[in-house]
Amino acid sequence: MGLYKRKDSRFWWMGYTVKGEQRCESTKTPSKDLAKKILKQREAEIVLGQFQVGWPGERVTFAELCEEFSRSHSSTLSVKSQENHQIFLKSLRAYWGDRKLTEIDERAVVEYRNYRRRQPLKWNPKRTVKGATVNRELACLHCIFQFALKRKYIRENPSSGVKHFDERHERPSKRMLTVDDEHRILEAAPPHLRVAIVLLVQTGGRTYSEGLLLRWDQVDLVHSVIHPGSSVKTADSAQPLPLSRLACDVLKEWKKEQSSDSLYVFPSPRKAGKPIRSVKRAWRTALKNAGVPYFPIYNLRHVFCTRLSWVAPDAVVQRAMRHSSPETKRHYQLGMVDQVREGIERANERAYQDKEVLRSYYGAAKAEKQAAQTSVVSD
Repeated sequence: MGLYKRKDSRFWWMGYTVKGEQRCESTKTPSKDLAKKILKQREAEIVLGQFQVGWPGERVTFAELCEEFSRSHSSTLSVKSQENHQIFLKSLRAYWGDRKLTEIDERAVVEYRNYRRRQPLKWNPKRTVKGATVNRELACLHCIFQFALKRKYIRENPSSGVKHFDERHERPSKRMLTVDDEHRILEAAPPHLRVAIVLLVQTGGRTYSEGLLLRWDQVDLVHSVIHPGSSVKTADSAQPLPLSRLACDVLKEWKKEQSSDSLYVFPSPRKAGKPIRSVKRAWRTALKNAGVPYFPIYNLRHVFCTRLSWVAPDAVVQRAMRHSSPETKRHYQLGMVDQVREGIERANERAYQDKEVLRSYYGAAKAEKQAAQTSVVSD
């Protein structure tokens, strides 16, 4: 049908055919050249299948989308990812309620982001939800809308252009754990946390999925390895974790001391047959009693990577950390102050050799100062 004018409108109108049905729509412009471009764009959308008459999102609610997303997508992820999705979905559903998908635009997502950031924490009303938590929920929301986009429920993802919070201002500064600090923490920690600290420092495992949730059938003390199993973060993380002699000795003693026949290395003292779910409070208390500034227990993985980097090549470090890329190691290396200083000293020895250049600089400056003082006195 093309473009045409109507007596009751100053705008150009366009006619096109969608699935055998003729439709008419205003271009909202009195310019014919611009109207031609709008018509061409609409025809291209029809050809590519991106234009629909009445998007399904006009009838699908956000809660219904979350249910479909959980069944079709979340169920294919690891157990830990499924648990995280359920936590995120609880907050998202509470805010969006039964709103239709087409009613959620970028501005609505920004409003949700700011609203969540201002919400007080349940366990400490004086503090608000961290930006990192909001960012994880926004990432989950983006994944949900991408799922809706593939199902052609909506035309575009409303969360694509939403900026996340900068988490660097909230994270505690990374610090290297000295041997003295490590000994003081071990002395102040309860037995189960003490064993967990040794295990994490000696293997570089992730705190919960590869540490506190560990089962005895995954620990091979004969061959000194740990088999993480299938519930890991990535495919590379499923590779065995070698155990040092220190880690093996500690695990053997810990197994002898345990009175229960639990399947888990760190069984829950409250729920029989279940592992310990969290050591946040015990970890914070141990650091306080040891006089060590707080840092997340996950940073023990950074400590393992840094110490191994002192003596092993990059290929060994990558294998030990089970990273898919060697560049990831840089994120986990802490401090390296002593190593950098040693490198500078070696560079100075090679550059200056036996010449005491720096001392001559100092001596020259001192001689010039004495000469200036002598000249002043003589005048």
